[in-house]
Amino acid sequence: MVSPTSEEDTRKVQTAVIGQAESDWPVFLPYDHDDFDRFMRGRTRDDFYCGVLLGGCGKKLTPKRYTEKKCHFAHRPPVHCRRTETGEASADHLYIGQSLRRWLLRQGYQDAEVTYLDPGSVHGGAVEVRFGQGRSRLIRVQLARLSLREWQETRESLADRHTHVHWAYGPYCGLSHNEVDAAGHAIRISCRTEGETREVYVGTQSPDNSCAWSALTECRLSNEGIVAPRLNPEPPASSTPAPAPTPVAFPLAPGTLAFTAATELPAPHPHPDGTAVRLYEADLQPLGSPVVRARITLPHAHPAPPPHQLHVVYSSAHLLPLTEAASSEPAWLIRADGASPLPQQTDSRWPDLRPVSPPPESPPPTPTMAEPATSTPRVLPLGESETLRVFRSKLELVARARGLVNWETLVSHAGAAPVDITPEERVRLLIAVDHPRADGKPVLSALVKPALAADAPAPYFADVLAGLGWRADLTEAKVVEIWERERKTAYALAESTPARQQPSAGLSEAKAGTAHVLNEARLVARFREHLELVAKGHGIIKWSTLLKKQHISPSTLSDEDRVRLLAAVDRSYVPGRRMLSALVKADGQTPGPPPFFGDVLTQLGWKSDAATPTVEAAWRAAVDRAYARSTQAVPVARTAPAEEDRVRWGKLGTTKAAVVVAVRRALIDAARRQVCVGWHTLAAAAGLKPADLTDRAREAILVSVDSPPTYGVLLSSLVVASEHTPVPYFDAILKRLGRPHGLRPIELGQLRKTEQARAFAAYSAAADTTDDPKERI
Repeated sequence: MVSPTSEEDTRKVQTAVIGQAESDWPVFLPYDHDDFDRFMRGRTRDDFYCGVLLGGCGKKLTPKRYTEKKCHFAHRPPVHCRRTETGEASADHLYIGQSLRRWLLRQGYQDAEVTYLDPGSVHGGAVEVRFGQGRSRLIRVQLARLSLREWQETRESLADRHTHVHWAYGPYCGLSHNEVDAAGHAIRISCRTEGETREVYVGTQSPDNSCAWSALTECRLSNEGIVAPRLNPEPPASSTPAPAPTPVAFPLAPGTLAFTAATELPAPHPHPDGTAVRLYEADLQPLGSPVVRARITLPHAHPAPPPHQLHVVYSSAHLLPLTEAASSEPAWLIRADGASPLPQQTDSRWPDLRPVSPPPESPPPTPTMAEPATSTPRVLPLGESETLRVFRSKLELVARARGLVNWETLVSHAGAAPVDITPEERVRLLIAVDHPRADGKPVLSALVKPALAADAPAPYFADVLAGLGWRADLTEAKVVEIWERERKTAYALAESTPARQQPSAGLSEAKAGTAHVLNEARLVARFREHLELVAKGHGIIKWSTLLKKQHISPSTLSDEDRVRLLAAVDRSYVPGRRMLSALVKADGQTPGPPPFFGDVLTQLGWKSDAATPTVEAAWRAAVDRAYARSTQAVPVARTAPAEEDRVRWGKLGTTKAAVVVAVRRALIDAARRQVCVGWHTLAAAAGLKPADLTDRAREAILVSVDSPPTYGVLLSSLVVASEHTPVPYFDAILKRLGRPHGLRPIELGQLRKTEQARAFAAYSAAADTTDDPKERI
C-alpha cells in the first residue's frame, strides 16, 4: 500500500464530506465520467474534504475525472493522511446516520441526535440515534464486529439508560443471528450505490436465515423498533390467512396542494407503526382543481396550522381514500410530513381558498409562532444569527463570481444538511437573509437554486419575495423578471464594492483599503468615461440612467453612495476646472442644479467666491466648463498600451479581433476539457505561429479575451508557458482588468490556481446544460 505520507496520493478515495472537515454530510464520487459530470454540477473542486468522521486528515480532496479508468478523489500533495477506509462503502456509517435522521423526521421526531462511535475504523464502528421525549429512545446500528460478551454487555448498558433500544446490524458485524435467537428476527442495514449516492436498505432476517430487503423510506417505526414492509408483527398462524390488501396511496408532488380553515379533530386511532400524528379537517385545493373538504394528518410535533392562514404542503404527502367514511364526511385523507404557512391571505395558484379573518387581538402567526421549534439549535449547528451571516457571506462571494449556488451547497457551508431544514424554514431563513427590504440592497436569495435545476428562479423564490413585501399574487413572468433584475443587481454591486472582510481573515487594514479602491475605481472610471460622452453631446443625464448604463439597479446605491461616487469622478477638482458630475441630474427634477450637487461640492472642498457665490452659480459654471473643449478634459483611459500596436496584423493576414475570437474559443474548449494550454495551441487556433506574437501582443489578446470575463472566470489563467510554468505577464493582465495585482509570487500562484479551478468548474458544469456560455464575437 502507498505510504500515507507520500508526496503523490495514488489511493483511489471514493467518499468525502462537504461543508467542512468535521461535517457528517457524505458524498460518493461515481466511477463513470458521465455520472461524474452530473455529480459536479453546481459544485466546485474545493467543496470536498477527507472528513474527520471518515477517519481522514481533514484536508481538501480533489475530484479526478477519467474516461479510461474509474473517477475518484485524491489528496493534494504533500499527503499526510492515515485514513484506511477509502472505498465506496467507507462513508456508509454517515449515510446511515443521515438517512435515519431524515426517516425519523418523517415519523414526527424532529429532535433526533446522531452519534458516530469509532468513526474511520473498519466498517465504520457503530451509529447511535437518540430521539423521542428526553431522547429516551435509541436506534443502535452495529457495523463493526463485537464479541458476544461485548454485545451482551452493551445491550444491558443501553437498556438501563433508555426506555426503548432498537438494534440493527450491518453486513459485517456477525451478530444478527444472535438477535434472531433473542427476538425471533433481526433488522439488518446495508447501503447500495444508486447513481450518485448510497441508498440505505433495511432487511428482515428470519430464523431460517432468509432476509427480505426494503428501502428505509418504505419502513415504519413502532414501539418494537423498525418495521419493514415484509415483517409481519404477528407470529405466523398454523393456517396463514390471505394478507390484507395494502391501502391505496397516491403520492402528491410537493407544492401542488394548499389548505386553510384547518380544524383539529380528536386524535385518530394509533397506526400499527405507532407514528404520532394529529388529524385536521380543512378546505383543500390542488392546483387546477376545485376546493374540497378533506382530512389531513401532520406529525404530532408539527405546529398546529392556524385556520386564518394559507398553508402549502411542500413535503412528502400521499392521498388516501377514506373507504369507511359516512356520506356526510370527507372522502379523502392527506398524509403529509409538513406544511408551510404563506405570509399572504390569497394566492393566485389556489384562487378559491379564502382564509377566515384572523383574530383582531393578535397578528397572524409566523411559521414558528404556534409552537416553538425546540430543534432549532440542532437544525442550525452554528445558531441562526451565525447561519444567516454565513449565508450572506457565501452569497456575496457567489455574486462576485457572477454565478448561482445550490441550496444544498449553501446549507453545507453552515454545517447543516438540507434535510435538517424544512421547506418553510428555508423560506424563512432566506427572507431573513434579505430582511429588511430597502433601497441599496439586492435580493441575494435570487442567487439560490435547487441542485440539478436549470438557472431559473427557485420554486420558493415567489414566497421569499412575498415575505419581503412584494405582492403575493405575482405572475410567473413577473417573478422571473424580478429574479433577473435582482440577480444582475447583485452581480453589479459585487463588482463595484469591496469584498466583505471576515474578522478571522487576518487581512491588514491597508489591504482591505486597497481592495476597496480597486473596485470603486473601476466604477468611477466607467462613470467618467460615459460622462465625457454626455459632455461631448452637450447633454444632461439622469442618475438612474447613468447607473443602468453600468447594469446597476438605481436601488442598489444609497444617496450617500451617489455623492461619494460623483465626487470621486471630479476628485482632482480645483477652482475653474471642469466638473463632469454637474452633468448628472435627479429623476423628475426641475431645471437647475440637482439637489445633491451641493453635497458633491462640499466633498470636493468648494467654497463660494465672487464668480460663483451660490451652488446654482457654481453648477452653471461647471456645466459650461464641461461642455468646453478644454485641454484639462479628464482623459479616458486607453484599454491597451501602445506597445501592442507594434504587431502588424495586416502583415499576418488577420486582425486582432479575429485572433481574440479564435483564442477565446480555444480557451473555452480547454476549460471544458479541464486542461491548461500554451501559445503553440492558441497561435495555431488563430492560424499563426507563436513567433508571430510578442509578449505584449499576447498580453493584449488575453486582456481582450477576459474583457469582461465570461461566467465571471478568467480564461487567461489557463495559459501556461513552457514546462507548465505561469506566463510572466499574468500579473499585468490582472492589473489591466482592474483585479488585485502586485502580489507576491506565491500569492499570484494561488490566485492563478483558484481562477483555473473556477474556470474548470464553470465550463464543466455548463457543458452538460443548454445554458452553455455564449461566445462573444
